[in-house]
Amino acid sequence: MRDASRAPTSAKARKHMSNQNKLITLTQVLICLFLAGGCSSPSTDSVEQQTSNQSIVLVDGDRDGYITYDTDREVLTGYTSDGTKEWQESKYFPTDVHCAGSCPNAVISATADTNEHESRTHTVWQTSDGSTVRSFPSKSMIVHWAMNKATWVATTDTSIVWSTAGKVSAKKFTKGLADSLGRVSADGSTLVISVQPNSSDSWSAFRFPLKGGMLSPSLISADLPGSVGCLSPDQRTMWTLGNDAYEFDLASGKKIREVSQYSSDCASSRNSTIIGAFSAGTGEPTQQIAITSAGRSAPVKKIQVESDGEIGIFQTCGVVLSNSKLAVVSPKGERTETKIRAHSAFTVPNGRVYSVGPSGKVEQHRITADGPECAIR
Repeated sequence: MRDASRAPTSAKARKHMSNQNKLITLTQVLICLFLAGGCSSPSTDSVEQQTSNQSIVLVDGDRDGYITYDTDREVLTGYTSDGTKEWQESKYFPTDVHCAGSCPNAVISATADTNEHESRTHTVWQTSDGSTVRSFPSKSMIVHWAMNKATWVATTDTSIVWSTAGKVSAKKFTKGLADSLGRVSADGSTLVISVQPNSSDSWSAFRFPLKGGMLSPSLISADLPGSVGCLSPDQRTMWTLGNDAYEFDLASGKKIREVSQYSSDCASSRNSTIIGAFSAGTGEPTQQIAITSAGRSAPVKKIQVESDGEIGIFQTCGVVLSNSKLAVVSPKGERTETKIRAHSAFTVPNGRVYSVGPSGKVEQHRITADGPECAIR
């Protein structure tokens, strides 16, 4: 599920936080659809029956596979990159879904507040070994990143919790947590967990190195204006969401610059960052897009597109949905629409783009980045 509305202080109010960081919040990507059509109870009909063309959306993906969600039947499905179906899940309403290690292996968080008659959070692991369900006493435990069943990072309503090879540790917050958000860098080396003790408090960000050794968080900053939406270890920076888009040093938490634009979504590569401000739920499918280049001396380029869909980035090329088509945004801020129709898309760090169009089937495309020129095929 992706980040959503113009208020990143509520996990339920977010949509469209797509990026290649492999951390997607399913409640977020569905909020606009639910505002338009409402939530339905799980269906017992066969998931192989005909579905509406707009009902299938992409949830997460990588070079090995992808995960879709059928918003009509409330069914998650994992596929390998060649389109082979590996698993389906419909018992629990998913609050959050991520690839685990590599797709289509997945971890699904189903919190009590989104599943009636449940008093505990259920975590569903879908892997090549089959399905495993675990329950936790917390009503709101969300796994933000996972390598496998034994190594993961999560938040509850009171703590950041992590497990390394089955050894569980926790950092507790005396005031509890009103909200939290996890983001992984495109290279998969770094996880940042943002937490907010109270809805009026500043956000704190904790960094987890993901390459080798025991998982352990280090505080980046306890005074951020919003949650961290994207990060790039290569650029050594992170961007926050909220009324203005702020760039901070990933190590020290020092503010570097700001873009005078509301940020409800962003995605970073080793070279650039794309920032989006969406009109989710307003009936006006317009998004303001800003794209930065690697050099901070270069001006930030801004455009406006007729869409409220996902954004992504590969090298210096941004990916957006524009007029119900895949489009690229160059470092110069030039938009080029393709003829590829789509209502959902997900950009993978290696330049692959998964998309869902009128057929309701997932298609695959490639981005080419040649200096200032960008194309998608």
